[in-house]
Amino acid sequence: MQSHLIALFLVPFLFGSIPIYGQNDSKELSIAVVPKGTDKERWKAIHAGALKASEELSAEGVSVRILWKGDNAAARDKQIQVVDTFTGQRLSGILVASLDESQFAGNIRFDRESDLPMVYIESGLDADRPISYVATDNFQGGSIGAERIGQLTEGVGNVILLRHRQGDSNAEAREAGFIEKIKTSYPSIRLISIDQYSGDSMSQADEASEYLLNRYGRRVNAVFASSVTGTNSMLNALRNFNLAGQVFLVGYDASNASLDAIKTGEIQGLVITNPFRMGYLGVSTLVDYIQGGNMPTMVDAGVTLVTMANIESTEVQEVLGLNKTEAVR
Repeated sequence: MQSHLIALFLVPFLFGSIPIYGQNDSKELSIAVVPKGTDKERWKAIHAGALKASEELSAEGVSVRILWKGDNAAARDKQIQVVDTFTGQRLSGILVASLDESQFAGNIRFDRESDLPMVYIESGLDADRPISYVATDNFQGGSIGAERIGQLTEGVGNVILLRHRQGDSNAEAREAGFIEKIKTSYPSIRLISIDQYSGDSMSQADEASEYLLNRYGRRVNAVFASSVTGTNSMLNALRNFNLAGQVFLVGYDASNASLDAIKTGEIQGLVITNPFRMGYLGVSTLVDYIQGGNMPTMVDAGVTLVTMANIESTEVQEVLGLNKTEAVR
């Protein structure tokens, strides 16, 4: 991670000199960014994107200060406390990537009481007032994963869906898109397991992956994992069972391990989102609104299929953010 990104975590939050949203002066805009966590590369990429937007806006004469605050432990209650702390400060706007959409929206005060401009990154919320949502079309992403599985198996075979976790609306949308596409476009593909979850921890994911291969390893032809944790754990399990490269694996989102596995042929496809672009668009959308523009309901950050054939392409390198930050999830 670049040193200037690490330094941002140490910047004290001194709000006394920050202008209230709506003031008609030339002071800097202050935008808080509250991620789901701070330890994963994905959140670091969102941070880098927000900083990039700030740099570009400053070059255009609009001074924007990014206030980054999260917690390594991905706990909903802690995140709500962070957001509530920010809502009492003199901010220009706030970006939030919520951990639990249904419960989060019902607990934060500013949905009902504040006119603070908000943009939600990655996860949509049932807010009490209009907001903007910067993310990818997860249903479409799952459908793209299904299309890749269909191509690899030539439309015939036994396929496993390794889900992420219950209550994660993004993952559930991916899984729904995957299942619908398989059922409507590939009738000769049989989904032999769709009820196992990787969860957020590698230990839980490893247990689920090993269980699936112990039960179905002799007859499974392909696996779709709907999260980065599930993709990495299934990759390890396929290696342990000497099935890597024999059983097709298509995953969602990228890690250094999964990108290396694309190059070696152990993973045949990764449907990747663009966290760097989410952070970038979140800040630029907020600033545009603060300056009098419209607040769009949805800003699509896009989704890309990465394979061995295109991993070195300029397009994929830009999506991964390799020319901007070391972070890739």
